[in-house]
Amino acid sequence: MKEYATYTDMPDRVAAAFLPAKARLRGYAETMIRFPEEKQLLDDGLWALFVDQFRLHSDAATNGWRGEFWGKMMRGGCMTYAVTGNVKLYNALLKTVKDLLSAQDEAGRISTYTADHEFCGWDMWCRKYVMLGLEYFYDICKNKALKRKIVNALRKHADYIVKRVGNGKNKIPVTETSDFWGGMNSCSVLEPFVKLYNLTQIPKYLNFAKYIVKTGFCRDFNVWKAALEKKPPYTYPHPKAYEMMSCFEGLLEYYLVTKEEKYLNAVVEFGDLVNDTDITIIGCAGCTDEMFDHAALRQTERVDTHMQETCVTVTWMKFNYRLLLLTGESRYADRIERAAFNALAGAMNTRNQTMERTEAHAWWAGEHVLDKHEPYPFDSYSPLTVNRRGRCVGGYMRMQNDRSYGCCACIGSAGTAVTGLYAVLENEKGVYINLYNTSSFTARAGEKEIKGEISANLYRSGTVKIKIRGEGKFVLGLRIPEWSKKFEIRVDGEKAEVPAERGYALLEREWKENVVTVKLDTAVKLHELNDKVALTKGPFVLARDSAFFGDIAAPVDIAANAKNEVAAEPVQNVVFPANITLRIPTANGHITVCDYAEAGKNYDDEVCDITVWMTKK
Repeated sequence: MKEYATYTDMPDRVAAAFLPAKARLRGYAETMIRFPEEKQLLDDGLWALFVDQFRLHSDAATNGWRGEFWGKMMRGGCMTYAVTGNVKLYNALLKTVKDLLSAQDEAGRISTYTADHEFCGWDMWCRKYVMLGLEYFYDICKNKALKRKIVNALRKHADYIVKRVGNGKNKIPVTETSDFWGGMNSCSVLEPFVKLYNLTQIPKYLNFAKYIVKTGFCRDFNVWKAALEKKPPYTYPHPKAYEMMSCFEGLLEYYLVTKEEKYLNAVVEFGDLVNDTDITIIGCAGCTDEMFDHAALRQTERVDTHMQETCVTVTWMKFNYRLLLLTGESRYADRIERAAFNALAGAMNTRNQTMERTEAHAWWAGEHVLDKHEPYPFDSYSPLTVNRRGRCVGGYMRMQNDRSYGCCACIGSAGTAVTGLYAVLENEKGVYINLYNTSSFTARAGEKEIKGEISANLYRSGTVKIKIRGEGKFVLGLRIPEWSKKFEIRVDGEKAEVPAERGYALLEREWKENVVTVKLDTAVKLHELNDKVALTKGPFVLARDSAFFGDIAAPVDIAANAKNEVAAEPVQNVVFPANITLRIPTANGHITVCDYAEAGKNYDDEVCDITVWMTKK
């Protein structure tokens, strides 16, 4: 493939805009999407608790971040509704939006900080999430009068900020509205301000966005210029992964309005830098707390603390989803798949663990007091080398009625929703399949309606069958996964040689009722790094679980052929439910592994350590 100096040098640089088709997923993917909907998003009491934080100004005394919870979960709820169309979910979201609007004060503030103690700590970060939550609901809102109320509330909320933050007399620079990460957390308010400009076309909101971009997102460093200069994010003075990616999400929205190519180049370059230097085998980043830290290289190190935050996983997925829709390049879908079915799926508390052994520190009490807390639908961190899940609650905050919550618990549903949204895309030319998972879909290519059914289970087999029903000529785009060396296509039993573009095999022909069969390589593969080894099967990372027989920390000697393929025998897992369990032969017998997503999920138990990276004997 020809390489270009910058992304904008490429011919036909940006494909026609892509949109998610209407897809109904089955199997494990459907379980992922439905889980937070049932366990979290339909909880009226939780929504009411989050809204109460604005009435109580509960973050003022501690410079906390309770104010992020409502908007963060609302975004995930709206994205989930876009996938499931669940009327009960819509009604729950509608109810809490009305509740939130009633919490806005006369000055226009919707803040968990008091007016005499504002624009410090995480106040701007929380105000950002208020805006995002309302903006995401606006997109699905069915009531025109309510949509007008939402825009009016957003304008009052934003006007209060613009009047007090920025350049000028008696204004606070946005990078000085927080003592954390050079003010980068506050600068991430860029995204909702651009979205508000798109809703209203009022210039002052775009001007405020322009001001934020000029700051470089940091009081002492220009983050996006460093990305243009191809400097790895782990070398920046404030390498906080979640907040940095949030700023680049805003920069992409800013590019879409301004069309200034340098901003798109910065976003694309940043994504490639993160992918190359910091994304681990399970699709997350940050082996040192929540920081970019060259984790692509360091991921094999034994770490006795928490690592690879779920907030980072989900934000990475959302970031790549936006680039996927804009560019139509399958590499972004590859990144989503790896994160979704490994790091994110593994963080889901699907076995209803009590989390009694999961540490939650009440740091505002003046000392690190281990707090008793409720179970959450998502775990906050994902281990890689001989460690356990459920170690610590990320972004823990105590609230009223003996309830508490955390940042990762709130963001998870946005990630599971992306899993549904990216599965099948459409544009004027045709339909593009990203997720090889049993499902059905309806798409449109111009005036043509296309229906399809996909039969696939990559845990078991590399064979995918796709039934297409649609009259006329259009494109069927099939993602060529990065992990598969084989990609064979047959249409109605006849082998098809088709051109590839942007990582998709493009079948353009006259369609009616046809069956497309795809053969992928899902052999177990051996990966080596820093004298450690790991195993994958297709897009799925495999892990050892201490609940199986054997010492998971012991060195292993696993033989692979010239293609790095490893012999593997499927076995029944009688210890816990898993998507796949395999026996892998070694020089001294065998080891048992299962999919990382289901390993170590009994973290209430004493015996629950897992490992992906194994010492090479």
